[in-house]
Amino acid sequence: MAASSGLSVADFIEAYSASTYVVMMIGFMPGFSYLGGLDPRLARSRRDVPRAKVPASSISIGGAQSAIGSVECPSGWHLIGRTPALPFALKRDPVFLFETGDEIRFYPISEGEWRSLTSRAAEGELVAERIA
Repeated sequence: MAASSGLSVADFIEAYSASTYVVMMIGFMPGFSYLGGLDPRLARSRRDVPRAKVPASSISIGGAQSAIGSVECPSGWHLIGRTPALPFALKRDPVFLFETGDEIRFYPISEGEWRSLTSRAAEGELVAERIA
């Protein structure tokens, strides 16, 4: 994705992380969040051949939108990363992490932070930070 955008990997990550995204719609799968606010330089047409399985909590780009997947499912969107936050968790209150209109910011984390946050999220903790 970085190369097709004409950016280095570091610049792609910086450009993606610099935007504030708005949850435009929840759908397709429970908790699947369609995000508006993608930097136009990062937009890409969907894949010609969809993947049969995309891991839960994947972050992807399809056209001029980004999305956060909620459960493992097929997808024709381009994967750019994952979040340790769980958009959908039946045993957690709230079950859905995001609502339409929420604003979301992404930031890179280390592998150690990933492991820690993923473990905490699996135990039902809300590991996403709320922005006022």
